[in-house]
Amino acid sequence: MSLLLETCLLAGGDDSSLHIFGGFSTCTAHGDIVSVPALAGKRQATISDRILGMANVPSMIETCRFLSDPKLDGRHPGGEGHEIAKMYLRDMLGHLGFQPLFGDSWFQAVMDGAKAVGENVAGIWPGRSGRSLVLAAHYDHFKGIPGADDNAAALSILIETCRLLHQWAGDHDLILCFFDLEEPPYFQTDIMGSVYFAEHCPLNLETLDCAVILDLCGHDVAITGCEDALFALGAEYSHDLVQAVQSVKSEAVSVLMFKNERIGDMSDHHVFRLRGKPFLFLSCGWWKHYHQPTDTFDRLNLKKMQGIAEWMVRVVHNLDGRIVRMNPVHDFGRIEAESLKRLTGGELPLVLDGSIAEVMRQLYR
Repeated sequence: MSLLLETCLLAGGDDSSLHIFGGFSTCTAHGDIVSVPALAGKRQATISDRILGMANVPSMIETCRFLSDPKLDGRHPGGEGHEIAKMYLRDMLGHLGFQPLFGDSWFQAVMDGAKAVGENVAGIWPGRSGRSLVLAAHYDHFKGIPGADDNAAALSILIETCRLLHQWAGDHDLILCFFDLEEPPYFQTDIMGSVYFAEHCPLNLETLDCAVILDLCGHDVAITGCEDALFALGAEYSHDLVQAVQSVKSEAVSVLMFKNERIGDMSDHHVFRLRGKPFLFLSCGWWKHYHQPTDTFDRLNLKKMQGIAEWMVRVVHNLDGRIVRMNPVHDFGRIEAESLKRLTGGELPLVLDGSIAEVMRQLYR
């Protein structure tokens, strides 16, 4: 065992009881493959039970700093930093009061034939209706690249969102997922973590009312006066999603809706779109530090990240209790034109597909 891994173990622990920032040891560090029983038997944790663990949840800033520490060497699959990040996220699920999603395990081994190549990490807050909402971001990255914006920022925003939601007593099951193997060479393959999750899902995807996916959510948008922009893609497939986004205002972030087709499936929402399930993809777009060693914690806008988490809390509450219907918004061009106007500060025709596509390409190149 290396010194790096040992520093993240509690005194007296070993490889089969790995802990980071506190103690949850309900499954092995190696993510043993387990059978997945029906979720109906899950006991709904009380709010008081959940609050007890909140004292062990680090701040959003601490979480992001930890996950983007160069000592984790990019959280690349197969590396020790990847293992440490995985177990840290498992501990956060436990401290937040989630229950393991995969039977008695927090982990879902991603299998390439007979070989486990990665592990998704997920937990559930059971609701009352049998329907579900998924909040998710990927945790893998590249060797030698800190990956602060990609994707430590999104991971820490989701943990902060759930910390703020700790008194959740909603109708929907709330699922928090940390997907593995999003980056190339796994991207949009059968062993991409989110694709594997959907193909071997412990949930009934027919009861999924929205998957909210975050990626690249920690930086300023490189347009003067629009640094606080957050792009929301996917609402064009559902009037319910448009209403859920439009009805939640924020002073910290400017949420701008565009069609997903403007940039394509650039993250883990890919599989949910292919399966015809409601989704929102939230991102600040690409930037010059994308996939570069300069993607470091000090370049993040922490105030914006906090604003995104607080906005997310209200969106989740807004979605709870809804059955989100897939019914394309035929006048979505009006919404895009308004978003483009807010980005550029100019008056534009109602539907300027070329202009919208070019702006989005600039932000996602």
